[in-house]
Amino acid sequence: MDPKNSGIEKNIIASFSKYAHSYDRYALLQKSMAERLASYLPEKSPSHILELGCGTGVFTRHLLTMPINELTLNDISPVMIETLKSRLSIPTNTKFIVGNAEKVSLEKTDLICANAVFQWFLNPMETLAHLKSSLNKTGTILFSTFGPQTLVEFRETANLSSPITLFSLKQWKNFIKNSGYTLNSIDVEKRKIFSPSTLNLMKNLQQIGAAPIRIFNAGGLRKLIRDYDKRFATEQGVYATWELFYFSISI
Repeated sequence: MDPKNSGIEKNIIASFSKYAHSYDRYALLQKSMAERLASYLPEKSPSHILELGCGTGVFTRHLLTMPINELTLNDISPVMIETLKSRLSIPTNTKFIVGNAEKVSLEKTDLICANAVFQWFLNPMETLAHLKSSLNKTGTILFSTFGPQTLVEFRETANLSSPITLFSLKQWKNFIKNSGYTLNSIDVEKRKIFSPSTLNLMKNLQQIGAAPIRIFNAGGLRKLIRDYDKRFATEQGVYATWELFYFSISI
């Protein structure tokens, strides 16, 4: 593995592991995304379902309402999986795979689900090809991810590039087509979400592993808060834009 990519992976694991126990409290958007992605689930439950990036079980809860013969849950963070096990009643027909979904060995499955996970993949084309080899002939992938307008106000104000590459809708369509999938359906949302204050927004992002406040010194943090308040504060609080994509694809 590229040393740079290895470092990114270690940072992702460390960040999600650190905030695993508080994640559910702050991941309100991810819960909303999970509800919408769950509406894509088929009426007739596939025999084997695999969830990538299960985390603390935000989307897993929806899967557990279905009669599944075999369920496999994957996450890059072992702490996330242990947190999930402590909070949900897991059926005996469940397997767990700890590891990076981009390269971990996967069994054949009928349906792959991933809520707010694909944005972390460093090589989406390679990952889609990898996942394709794990799908049965009529297999489907349901996933949600973030578009490039996500947190654009915060990144511009802080003069920060995103720690991950947020691909456009056109790019995702090309990835899907060039990987040999059929695009069944797609939905796009753009939301303005309000927080009581800029500091509250930043702490919320930190608690879901998305914004490392520690990269700012005290003076830089105060300036960022002043600048963000000046540009994006309203009587309803400060706002941030989120661009959300939902996909259903099959082979």
